[in-house]
Amino acid sequence: MCTSQGSESACIYPRVLVLDVGPPTWAAVRSAVCQALSNVLCLGAAAAHPGERLSIYTIRERSRCLLPLLEMRGNLCRLQRCMLELQAVPVEGSGAARSRCFSMAVLDSLQQSRQWMQCGSSGATLHGCFVEVSIVSPMTRHELIHDLDCGLQDADLRTLRRLLLVHMSCEENESSEPETSPDQGSHVYDYDSHVTLPDLLSLEIFFKSWLLEHNGEKEKCYLLFPEGTSELRVLCDVTHPVLNPGLLHGMGDEEPALTTHTGHIQAYNVIRAVPSLRVCGSMLYGLPAILSPTACWELDWDQLETNQENFHALCHCLQSQQLSLVASSPRPGSSAAPPVRAHVLVSASGSAALLLRPLAVRELVLLTKVPTLPPSIEDKAMCRVQDALRSLEVDALYNPLEMSSNLYRHLQVTLTQPPRRHVCPGPSRQVTYPSGKARAAIAPLHFIAPGLTKCRRAENDSPSPKRRIVHEKED
Repeated sequence: MCTSQGSESACIYPRVLVLDVGPPTWAAVRSAVCQALSNVLCLGAAAAHPGERLSIYTIRERSRCLLPLLEMRGNLCRLQRCMLELQAVPVEGSGAARSRCFSMAVLDSLQQSRQWMQCGSSGATLHGCFVEVSIVSPMTRHELIHDLDCGLQDADLRTLRRLLLVHMSCEENESSEPETSPDQGSHVYDYDSHVTLPDLLSLEIFFKSWLLEHNGEKEKCYLLFPEGTSELRVLCDVTHPVLNPGLLHGMGDEEPALTTHTGHIQAYNVIRAVPSLRVCGSMLYGLPAILSPTACWELDWDQLETNQENFHALCHCLQSQQLSLVASSPRPGSSAAPPVRAHVLVSASGSAALLLRPLAVRELVLLTKVPTLPPSIEDKAMCRVQDALRSLEVDALYNPLEMSSNLYRHLQVTLTQPPRRHVCPGPSRQVTYPSGKARAAIAPLHFIAPGLTKCRRAENDSPSPKRRIVHEKED
């Protein structure tokens, strides 16, 4: 569904997941697939954009639509019922040959999306919105392509934006299979391929990146160096290694992103360089981003190669000299006031990537005086602390995959609870009598003198719209 008219990146595309649940492989992967997908759907119900929709198909002897196009945000109960149906798919079966089942699921998902758009969903148009279809199967890429070629040869695929083929394989050597096939020109469709292990952790990481990667394209940013002997511009792909907790519905306010999602490439002007060890950690805030040399298909091979060489040279220089870059970029605004410039720190890492982190500036800094550490420490205190440290297990490095915050369970409970009714405090409108019965309290009437028995309303002859009470004596 297109949320706004303009660039392609401003659209939210419906996602379709096609799962191969055929025997005998389904018996081995059912538990991991269901658990991983259930965990990630909790995040999707909390962090998905409004209007972002998901549909799920299963492939056995035939294709079956397990979940019609449904908005993910706020619909965890319906998503959980779909997961219960998926877990109920039997593991036994004949394993009969399935002809064109995957292509039928793709065609049905396209037809479903057309029908949904023709119903007038937020002004979406037939050619303005597309569908992303992902097929997860233990079948190899070539086996899936054979099925798809037979069924999609003469089909209308104009609304198929992206086709992703995911091969679940226990063979580690198959993980090196290229994600892009060299013979794609012989097909009536373009596709990407991916290989993942069929364990819980690998599937959860894949589903998470697939479901929360909006638009299917990486964000990009420029690193612009000051004009000198040669103009240097490095185009980078931006990857977010951590999910923003502010995106989770009801978990807090969303933090401003380092880069924009509107198709505009963020440009950071490099101001100066500082020693990496001379940057105080308390001046870094927010979520980091990882920069890598771009693989944008809009550039030709010579531009891609030159950009990659410049990026690798920049990484090498920053590593060898232990330097970090201070860069700034104006934040887009709708007012006539001058834009606020955001500052970031670009640091080298031990690999061919750069780390981008928000950096505090003068307007945000609250200076505090930190006392210096005394040169000598009491022996008793030193012994107590050393004994406490020796009791801890020391890891060679921090592995976030070994730590859990119980977030999935928290979202399952909070997103499925009925909304609470807010009762406004005020005076009670009930009167309780000794008999135990509660009667409604009625405001008393105004006192009327005995001589006044009739009361009627009359219109006031004056221009004022007010009305007056006229009392008449009894004859």
